[in-house]
Amino acid sequence: MGYAELIEALRREGEEKVSGIRSDAEAEADRLQGDVAAAIGRLKAEYAERRALLEAARAREILADAGRRGASVRLVAEIALADRLFRLACSSLHLLRVEGYDGLFAGLARELPPGRWRRVTVNPADVALAASHFPDAEIVPDPAVVGGMEVSEEGGGISVVNTLEKRMERAWPELLPELLRDIYREL
Repeated sequence: MGYAELIEALRREGEEKVSGIRSDAEAEADRLQGDVAAAIGRLKAEYAERRALLEAARAREILADAGRRGASVRLVAEIALADRLFRLACSSLHLLRVEGYDGLFAGLARELPPGRWRRVTVNPADVALAASHFPDAEIVPDPAVVGGMEVSEEGGGISVVNTLEKRMERAWPELLPELLRDIYREL
């Protein structure tokens, strides 16, 4: 083999090695690009999943807060409605005086425990009625009493309030849920 042939063979071998190195480098670059693209894809998927979880958690927080606020608004509205209904009910108690009130007054007087009632507070319109039921007592008219009576023993040791207002006040916790149920049913 001559000098020129040796150089040509070395050149060809060099070109083949360079071509192989270049081919290997391109293949490695393609592999690395694929690995990077896959890693980026995994990161994007991971971050998308995290974002979705964070968004879902935030949405739950917002909905829970809205639910709490809504419940608070409903509660305030129900309290205002309950107060209004109580005032309306109390303002309607005078209607119980229209028909058969003498019997109602007598029934309220009979409910009182036995005692020596010395002071009886009643509506001014009930002074004569109270005097007939409590002949030995001081009858005190009080326009704040719609119906019924407040009685006390001498010295005020024992007193009983059996007014329509007090009965409404005591019955209100049982009446209110029924009234609200009826109102909501109508709505």
